Amino acid sequence: MLLGHGEVPLRSAYAVAAPEGPSSARPKGPGVLYLTNHRLVFEAPVGRRASGETDTQFEVALHDLTNVSVRRPRVGAPRLVLETSQGRPSFDVLDPDAWTASIAQARRALPPPPGAGETSVHVIERQVVKVRCRYCSALGNELDGRCPSCGAPL
Repeated sequence: MLLGHGEVPLRSAYAVAAPEGPSSARPKGPGVLYLTNHRLVFEAPVGRRASGETDTQFEVALHDLTNVSVRRPRVGAPRLVLETSQGRPSFDVLDPDAWTASIAQARRALPPPPGAGETSVHVIERQVVKVRCRYCSALGNELDGRCPSCGAPL
C-alpha cells in the first residue's frame, strides 16, 4: 500500500471480505485491511501463488464513510460493516469492535473536508423612507419622486 503525503498507518490486520450480494465490484476473499489517518484500504493477493503481489480491492476515504457498525449474526463471528455511497462491504476481522473504535477515533481527528461548514450570510439592508405628499397627504417612497396617489412631485 502506498501512503500519501501526511498519511500515517494506524492499524492493519488479516481480514476476509465477506462475499455478500450480487455485485461483482465488492471485495472478495482473504487479504489485509489497512486503516490510515485518511482512508481504509483492503488489499488481496493477486493470484493463488505467494508472489507478494497485491491488488487494492477496496479503498475509501474516511470522509466518505457514512456508517461503521458491527453485525452480530446468531451463528458465526461478528463482522465489520462499512457503509459508503458505493455499497456496504463487510469484513471478518478478529476484533471488529476495536476496528470500529479506531475508525471513529481517526474520523474525529480528521480536519473538516474543504468547503464543509463554510457558510456565508449576506445581509442586504434597505431603508425605505416614506414622505407625505403636501398636496393630498398620501405616503409615498422618497426615491419615487412622485406621489403614488395624485402624481405631484414629492
